[in-house]
Amino acid sequence: MGYGGYVSAKLPPPKPSDVEAAMLAVKSVEAVEMIHKLVYNAAVQPKEDKFRRVRLSNPKVKQVLGDVPHALEAMAALGWTPEEAEGDSFLVIPTGKFMSMQQVRVVEAARDKLHKENKDQTRHGLVSLLA
Repeated sequence: MGYGGYVSAKLPPPKPSDVEAAMLAVKSVEAVEMIHKLVYNAAVQPKEDKFRRVRLSNPKVKQVLGDVPHALEAMAALGWTPEEAEGDSFLVIPTGKFMSMQQVRVVEAARDKLHKENKDQTRHGLVSLLA
């Protein structure tokens, strides 16, 4: 209890949801940027099939999402499901499910937090070099 029986104004931060936790686990800026682009395109044009399917064998996708720890788990948490078709692996948004702008905002928040962490690390690295 604080002064005069009042509760302190500082509350602990709320626990992140499963999707937020999965996004925060991804520590690659490129991966978060690609996830943002994929989720945004799927949310803005939900009926366009080309935005509802990602080929995992695509060299750029494999490098940025497939080889980065936790990136595919984050995509799964956002609602993308793995699928095998035509002898290839895909991430697909299931029929009847759509990406929402709320999911886009979760990815944007994770992206902003990662940018801030990287900027802080760079700043602290420069300060330690100057000291």
